[in-house]
Amino acid sequence: LFILFVVGVMLVTEGGHLAHLKLFGDDIVPMSKTTFYFVIGILVVTDIVQGRYQKKLIKRKEKEIKDIS
Repeated sequence: LFILFVVGVMLVTEGGHLAHLKLFGDDIVPMSKTTFYFVIGILVVTDIVQGRYQKKLIKRKEKEIKDIS
């Protein structure tokens, strides 16, 4: 869901830059592609790490239930 937000911000800033819009008197500067890909990369890595941790917790919980039975 956060990826959609980042893509939306990127598109809005790109459109605002091309239309020469100003926000509070300042020009709108488009989000750099490097920043965009960095954020997407961090989100993917975080998702992978979180998924592995979740699997580890599930296995641990199953083992505890099995040991109790």
